[in-house]
Amino acid sequence: MRRIFITVLSVVSLSFAAEVILREPPKSLSKYYPPSSNKMEFLSSMYAMSTAFTGIFTNIQENDWKNAEKWANVLRENYLNIGKMVPEFDKNLKKNEINALVEAVKSKDVEKVKFNAEAVGKSCSQCHQTYQVSTKILYHYPSFEIINMEDPVNRSNLEFHDYMKKTADSLKKMKVFLEDGKFEKAQKEGNDFVKRVKGISQSCNECHNNKLSVEIYQGKELEENLNLLTKALQSKNKQEFYKALSWISTNNCSKCHNTHQTIAEIKEKFGK
Repeated sequence: MRRIFITVLSVVSLSFAAEVILREPPKSLSKYYPPSSNKMEFLSSMYAMSTAFTGIFTNIQENDWKNAEKWANVLRENYLNIGKMVPEFDKNLKKNEINALVEAVKSKDVEKVKFNAEAVGKSCSQCHQTYQVSTKILYHYPSFEIINMEDPVNRSNLEFHDYMKKTADSLKKMKVFLEDGKFEKAQKEGNDFVKRVKGISQSCNECHNNKLSVEIYQGKELEENLNLLTKALQSKNKQEFYKALSWISTNNCSKCHNTHQTIAEIKEKFGK
């Protein structure tokens, strides 16, 4: 019995093929995610099915067929509800097999339970391979396209991408002027860069809104290194300048980019 239990669970686990397909999910799925809905009905149904699969085979292991049947019915209810919620998914549901699974549990037929669970689990895995990653990107990650920010240098309102471009331009000009020996201009761009780095918190505070996360991303260490960068420009000390800039780049800019940038760029490809 234990061998069968492990085999079936491996079938319904959310494993992916070597090639990840990022296909845009059906439009009808969007009504179950923000901003259309904050109830997360579809996702809740997915979790219910995953738990139900475990409930079936855990109880079969314990020879508790009554509770196994309870979980089989929970699985069937949520599985068939997928087609009602997202009509585009309905044609791929294994309706005969999900009904046969429930009947197999009722009749305590382990082999038929295993056979039909594999068929149902395969339909879940195929859908996940096609849509799960793209759904997470589209509906679980914030969209930077809707963020407007105030430029602390000239007080103009900018879209997020334009703000980040100005920040990067200040960074590059600061380095160019420093290397060219134009120290006053380097200091001016340095001041603009520092202001814009501090201003990035405008886009972070909605999600990173507790004291610990604020301290990590916009805390004392960042403040100290921005001050060291400013002082290094004033004293024309390139070694200290690049030391401070390296810290800022590694511990602030890169960490945020590595977390958000790739997902944001993929999301843009979907036009979201």
